[in-house]
Amino acid sequence: MGRHQTKTGFTLVEAMIAMTILAIAALGVILPFSNGASSQAEGAHRAIAGKLASDLVERIGTTTYANIVSTWNAYSEAMGQVKDSTGSVFADPTYSKFSRSATASVTMLGATSVTWVTVTVNYDGHKILHIKSMIGKPS
Repeated sequence: MGRHQTKTGFTLVEAMIAMTILAIAALGVILPFSNGASSQAEGAHRAIAGKLASDLVERIGTTTYANIVSTWNAYSEAMGQVKDSTGSVFADPTYSKFSRSATASVTMLGATSVTWVTVTVNYDGHKILHIKSMIGKPS
């Protein structure tokens, strides 16, 4: 009375192989998205850094020419202590990892003196933007 039963289904080894293949396929789909998100975040940080640097250069430019070097040379705002145009620290957590600094020096160009202002913006301790601007002495 030999009945022959056929068993259907997957063995444990077959299931593990299928899971491995699915995991590799999923990584191929997910990795480009994670790289894209990282690039997007870096772009957003650079955009904010550009705005922060531009704002500081503008603030420096509104300072009386004779006081630029004494006010802004060796100026520094620590990480999380970046100030807006009114002098208040940004409360938004978006700015918590930013810091910025400025240097100013006078150079003679012939008979005319100009002030060079350099603004550096850092994100999480790494330089992300560096702007150098020339401010001429008003006549």
